[in-house]
Formats: sequence, C-alpha cells, structure tokens
Amino acid sequence: MKFRAVMIDAGPMREFSNVVTIISKLSKECVLRLADDQLYFIVSEENSGPTPPILWCEIPHAMFFSEYQMIGIDDEHKDIYLAVSSGNLARSLVTLKTAKSLKMKLTKKQCPCLTLEIEMPSLTSQQTRQVTHDIPVTVIPRKLWSDFQEPQIPDPDISIELPSLKQLRTTIDRMKTMSPEVVIRASAEGRLTLQIKTDMAKVSTRFKDLRVEAFGGPVDHSDSETETQVNEDMSRICYCRVDAKKLSMFLSADQISNNRTVCSIVNKKLVVLCLQTDENVKLQCFISGIVY
Repeated sequence: MKFRAVMIDAGPMREFSNVVTIISKLSKECVLRLADDQLYFIVSEENSGPTPPILWCEIPHAMFFSEYQMIGIDDEHKDIYLAVSSGNLARSLVTLKTAKSLKMKLTKKQCPCLTLEIEMPSLTSQQTRQVTHDIPVTVIPRKLWSDFQEPQIPDPDISIELPSLKQLRTTIDRMKTMSPEVVIRASAEGRLTLQIKTDMAKVSTRFKDLRVEAFGGPVDHSDSETETQVNEDMSRICYCRVDAKKLSMFLSADQISNNRTVCSIVNKKLVVLCLQTDENVKLQCFISGIVY
C-alpha cells in the first residue's frame, strides 16, 4: 500500500484543518479511508463495539490536493482504511493556517505512520522550515471494512435548511447548561424550534422562514412534545429529542466557511445533520433520538 498527497493552497489547508478539528471534538479516534477520488473521515460511537458511524465526512481530493497518489491492497480492493487518533491529527494540523504546503504520506517506521511534512515560512529570513509529524496509525484489515460503510437511513419525515450555525451553537450551548437533552422540532411551514424542559422551566427558541426541502411526516398528536403555538398546524410538524452535547459538538462546524446545512428528522427516532461547502466537502452527523 502506498499513499502520498500534497496541498499548497491556503484556503483548502485551512478548511482541512477545521474539518479535522471538528472531528476531534466528536471522538478521540476516527477512521481515515483513502480512496481514488475522495478521503473519508468516519467516526463511530466510542466503547460500543462495531456500530454504524455517527459521523461521515467526504473530502474530494481534486478540490484540495495538487498531487494525490495511492495504491491499495490490490486491484479489487483499492481503498486504504486507517484507524488514527483524531486528536493527534488535529493538533498536528494547527499550523496549516499559516503554512505554505502540506505533504501527507503513509510510512513505515517503528509502526505504520501517517507522516505530515508541513512547510512553514520563517519569521526571521526568506527561507522556510519544515515541521514533520509522524502519527501512528493502525491498518484496518479488509474483513472489517463493512463496519465503516455509509449508514443507510430511512427517508426523513422532514428536511429543513438550518439558520446560521454560529447562532444555533450559541443557543444550544446555553441550553445544555440547563438540560442534557434538547427537542428539535421542524414544521412544513419553515419553522424550527429548539426546546428544553427542566423542573423549573421550559425554554424554547424559534427560527422562522427557513427553507423546507422535503416534508412527508405524520405526527403523533397525543405526545406533549408537539406543544406549539395555537395557530400552527400540528399535523405538519416533526420532532426528535437528542443529546444536547452531541448537537453542540456538530455545531462547532460553524468555523467552516461558506457552508450550507440541512437538518433531516425521522420523527422521534433520528436527526441527520448534513453540512456541505462550496468545495464539495460533505459532513454528515447522525444523532439517534432519545426515547422514554
């Protein structure tokens, strides 16, 4: 197996660093899948054995790398799957925001490593300096590849475009100090409501006039979670109760510029958050619903 890639543009290097930083906040470990046309970052639930990924990120190499070469196991199995510490990778990439270039390659030292060679401008002269990071990785055997496939989810009951992630993150960060859970409710009329309940209070934040991409979901009228304004048609609302911390972690993606994010809800069961950028980066987060 061989892998080598070069990045020289400041914008893609900065965005690549931001994406890895977000992934490191969601999990200590991730899987890096190297394919002919894309890189994939895959995160599963920690300490729970083989489970469907909770995060799936696709990065097209043509938009990020000036050079990209790889050779897989054989002609039938061209991909390379590597388990890597997302924290180590994120810390190694911090300097990309001021770097001149990045070279990534798969190397064999005391153990398999993802080696990063970062060319940095010198503060005192016209010369550059090179910083090298060797990040240990584990090559995942082919028999386990099926554990890291893109999740197949049911058709959502509603898909709605989210407002500014920065604004949402501020709201959720305040809510999670009061409650570990938040109810996300979306209506076919383009309203998004975030709600928490405690013994002392019920707090709701509403966003209006959002774009609805799809709606087709029935709602259980008997559930108290569907409480809403008097004039709102309850038959056109879907909701899901989720972990506020996981939602907040995903919303740290507000540091990725030029993004568009859609929230899809499978009523009471699942929230799928899908962020896409102008560079065709696709970041999906799957948050299972909390059911009592």
